[in-house]
Amino acid sequence: MSSVIMGLFDAIFGSSKKEQEQPIRDKLKDRKHFEKMLEKRLTSINKYKAYLTTEQESELFFCYMVGVDSMDIIQIRYSMDGGLKELQKIYMDSFDYFLRDNSCDNPVYDDILNRISLGILLNIPDENFMQLVDYVQRLDEEAKPADWTPDLLLWFLLNSRLKDNEKRTHAQKLGFPRECKGLYKVTQATDSKAALKALKDYIGKWYNLNKDAPWYNNHLKSTYRGYWAWEVAAVAKVMHIDDTDLKDNPYYPYDMVHWEEDKEE
Repeated sequence: MSSVIMGLFDAIFGSSKKEQEQPIRDKLKDRKHFEKMLEKRLTSINKYKAYLTTEQESELFFCYMVGVDSMDIIQIRYSMDGGLKELQKIYMDSFDYFLRDNSCDNPVYDDILNRISLGILLNIPDENFMQLVDYVQRLDEEAKPADWTPDLLLWFLLNSRLKDNEKRTHAQKLGFPRECKGLYKVTQATDSKAALKALKDYIGKWYNLNKDAPWYNNHLKSTYRGYWAWEVAAVAKVMHIDDTDLKDNPYYPYDMVHWEEDKEE
C-alpha cells in the first residue's frame, strides 16, 4: 500500500473530533458521506492493485480502474477539506496507471479533459505534462471509434504549457460542441472583460449543460462526489482571468486556481 493511500486511510480513521467538526468545501453533503465514499474508493484501489500482480491478462482494465478511482478520490478529498499538495500527490501516484492504460480503442473524453485540467490546476511537472500531450496526439492519430475528433478545447489547454514552436494546431473543431462551446468562447475572448463575462456566463450554465453526464443529480444518490468544474478553472488559470467574483460559486474550485499564489505569500 502506497504512503499516499495510507495517508488517506489516516484521514478517515485518524482525525480528531475537532478536525471532524471543521467545515468542508461541499455544501450539499456532510463529512460522513464523503468519508464513506473515500473508504469505498480506497478499498477498490487496493483490490485492483492486488489484481495487477496476479491477473496479467486484465492488466489494462485494472490500470484503468486505478486511474478512474484515483480521480474520484481527488474529487472526494477536495469536496471534504483536502490540501492541494495532498491532491497533487494523489494525482501523481495514479499517473503511471493512467499512462499504462493509454489505449486508443475507447477513449473517454471527460476522463481525459479532467486529467488534463487537473494537471494544469495541480501544476504537475513539465515532463509529465508532455506525456499527456503525447497521449492526446496519439489519440488524434489512432483513436477508435472513428468518431473521436481532435478537440480544440483539449489542445487549448495542452498548448498552454508548450513553447510557441511546440504548439499543436491540427484540431479544427470541438468534439462536444453543445457542452463545450461556451467554455471555448472564453478562450477566444479579445480582452479580459469579455473573457470574464464569458466565464461567468458559462459557469452559470455548466451544471445544466451536463444533464447527460453520469454524475448529473448525483447528490440525490449515495454515489455523490461533489460537483466541480475543473475544466472551467483550468481555462481561468491559463488565461489569468480575475475570477474573484466566482470565489463563492458552488461549482467553481477557486482555491485550485490560486493555491500556489497563497503559498508564495
